[in-house]
Amino acid sequence: MDLVHKAVYAFATGLVADVLTARRGPGPGQLHARLRPTRRTDIGPPPTAWRRGGH
Repeated sequence: MDLVHKAVYAFATGLVADVLTARRGPGPGQLHARLRPTRRTDIGPPPTAWRRGGH
C-alpha cells in the first residue's frame, strides 16, 4: 500500500509542477539555452538578473 501511495504522490506532484511551469513560460535556463543551439564551452552562466526574474 505504501508503494501505491508514493506512486500517486509522485504523479500528482509532477502534474502540479508541469502546470505551474507551463504558466510562467521559459525559465532562465531555457532562455540561456536559446543563445546557442548546441553545447558550447565558450558560453558562461546566465546573467544574475535572469536568475532574479528580471530580463
